[in-house]
Amino acid sequence: MAKKTATVVEDEVEELEEEEVELEEEAPAKATKGKAADAADAPFGVRALIALIKEKTNKEYKPREVRTLLRKLAREDGTIDREIVPGNKERYVWTGPADPEVKAVLKAVKGGEIEAAKKAALDKLKADKAAKDAAKAKAAKVAEKKAAAAAAAADDEDED
Repeated sequence: MAKKTATVVEDEVEELEEEEVELEEEAPAKATKGKAADAADAPFGVRALIALIKEKTNKEYKPREVRTLLRKLAREDGTIDREIVPGNKERYVWTGPADPEVKAVLKAVKGGEIEAAKKAALDKLKADKAAKDAAKAKAAKVAEKKAAAAAAAADDEDED
């Protein structure tokens, strides 16, 4: 009787393993269908814009750089219709690559706007550091003069 029970248990284990294999094969198929559907339903946003920029210019930009350009275009010349206020977390969404705003962004990127903004930010950092270093050097000179004056005053007191 023990042999019959063992064979029955082994048969059940094999059936369960076969069912698990079938379920594992079905699960990835469902996941890939979901991703494809999500990609088709996804709005044309910053990530899609970055992919389009990479395709058109062969240059890869970070989302932060592109969003900075988008804010600049919205704030300065109104190329992009968006209210730029602190705390505005609304996503950038366009109808697709043919959208006039997307075309304006591509034109700005091709015109070197992102590189110019990077260079301007770097130059500002360098100027700020130079000003800070100059102020620090000036403060050191002033402290040195005060120390020399104090030492001279101490020498005068010693002579008296």
